[in-house]
Amino acid sequence: MSELGRKAPLVSAVVLAAGASTRMGRPKQLLPWGGVPMVRHVAQTFAKSAACEVIVVVGCRADAVARAVLGDERGVHRQRHRRQGDQGPATPIRVAVNAAWEDGMAASVACGVGAARADAEAFLIALSDHPAVDVDVINALIAAFAQRSPAERVRAVIAPAHGGRRGHPVLLSAGLRDELEALGHAPAPGRGTARTLRDIVNANTGPAWSLVEVPSEGITMDLDTPCDYTEALTRMFEPASCTDEPEGSETDGD
Repeated sequence: MSELGRKAPLVSAVVLAAGASTRMGRPKQLLPWGGVPMVRHVAQTFAKSAACEVIVVVGCRADAVARAVLGDERGVHRQRHRRQGDQGPATPIRVAVNAAWEDGMAASVACGVGAARADAEAFLIALSDHPAVDVDVINALIAAFAQRSPAERVRAVIAPAHGGRRGHPVLLSAGLRDELEALGHAPAPGRGTARTLRDIVNANTGPAWSLVEVPSEGITMDLDTPCDYTEALTRMFEPASCTDEPEGSETDGD
C-alpha cells in the first residue's frame, strides 16, 4: 500500500451517471474513451486512487450504463480495482440506481451519498462526463482533506482549481452528509426552494485553503455536445475534426 493509501481518510467517491445526455444526442456515459465506455473509465480512475470505494449512480438507461460500468460478466458488487502501487484490499466499484433521476443532479447526489459506507469521512462528488480527471487530482484532494485538523474537517469542502478556474470533482466532509442526503427533496412549507449541491459548495468554499491548485486542465473539461466530445478526443488522443460527429452519434429517442 502506498504512503498516501496508509494515511488517507475514508473517502467514498460518488460518480454521477444518471442523466439523459439530451445535448449529446446519445448516452455520453457509453461513449468510447481510451477503449472503454466513458463511465467505466471514470469509475476505474477513481478506483485506482486513494478513495475507499466508488459508487456510480445510474438512472436513465440504468441497465445499459450499469453494464458499461461493471462489464457484462461481472456482478454489481464484484468489480474491484487495486490502487496504484497498492498490494492491499482492492477498491470496490458499486452501482446505485436513482429512481428519481429525472429530478436532476441533486437527487443523484443524495442517492449516491446515501449508498456510501456509513463510516465514510468525506465524499468525492464526480461527473461521468469529466473523463480527463486523473488519479493525481483525486489524491491531491484527499491529501488536502487529510491535512485538515478535526475542527476544519467538520464542514470542509475542497475543490481543485486550474488557472483560476474551479473544477471537478469536489470533496465534501461527512459533516455535510445530512444536507447532501436531503438534496432533491421538496422543502418544508415556508422554507423556500430546495437546496442544490452548488448551494452547499458555495456556503462552505470561500477561504483560499478550500481550493487545491492542480496542473491538470482536465478538471474543467466536461462533455455536453458532440463537438465537446470530438474536441476532447483531439486533445487527449488523436487529431480529429470538430465538425465530425462521434461514431454512432445519431439520436436515440431521448
